[in-house]
Amino acid sequence: MERQGRTRFRRTARVASIIIAGSTLLACASPYGAAPVATNFPASNQPKLQAAAHWAIVAEKSAEALMRQLAPGGGACADPGAICPRVYVRPVAAQTVFAQNGRAAFSTALVGHKVAVVHTPSAAAVAIDIDVQTVRFSPDRQNQFLPVSAVYAGAWAVYGLAANASPAAAGLAGAAIVGGYDAWRWASSEAASGPTPQTEVLVTVSAADATRYLGRVAAVYYAADSDAGLYTEAPPLFSVAVGGDR
Repeated sequence: MERQGRTRFRRTARVASIIIAGSTLLACASPYGAAPVATNFPASNQPKLQAAAHWAIVAEKSAEALMRQLAPGGGACADPGAICPRVYVRPVAAQTVFAQNGRAAFSTALVGHKVAVVHTPSAAAVAIDIDVQTVRFSPDRQNQFLPVSAVYAGAWAVYGLAANASPAAAGLAGAAIVGGYDAWRWASSEAASGPTPQTEVLVTVSAADATRYLGRVAAVYYAADSDAGLYTEAPPLFSVAVGGDR
């Protein structure tokens, strides 16, 4: 009984010392600082552009978002029965491969949704501007976390089974390992391969009349660093020799 009492006293003393030490550290912490503490934003997803088909998706999503703002009830349509007013998509200021093809894909998306897209500027048409900005951040930004611990745990479990089982059971465990690998690939397929790109593309689409904005949507995308030239450089010019009478 005396030994149990000593053990209980030691545990109580240990807990008390931990509490006192923690309180001391908190008391030493300063509630003021010369600058705000840098913190991370909550985790989020950002698509990575890796193919021309992705450009078409960007155009489609931008067109859909803008149409919702120009639809009847949003104040942009004089005719309640119209999907949205006639629009004119202005040439893009950025002379890059992505910007030029993006304008064409955006116009195609509008036409596909039965929007009246005119060829030339008109006072009766809503003007649409597409602004593309490309920025480059520092390398080695860490952002990937895949909550697939259950898959890993399952794989290690069947690994242990295969290492300590009969040949038949080991074969079944091997099949389970393959299935676990497939499950891991499926769970991680949403994350783009490679490091976090330094190149990011900001796409802003605006609809306006002579006095005000009628709609405005924006989105941000990663771009593969190896393809950065598609978003920052003008398309190459080719010289073609033409023969004729001298």
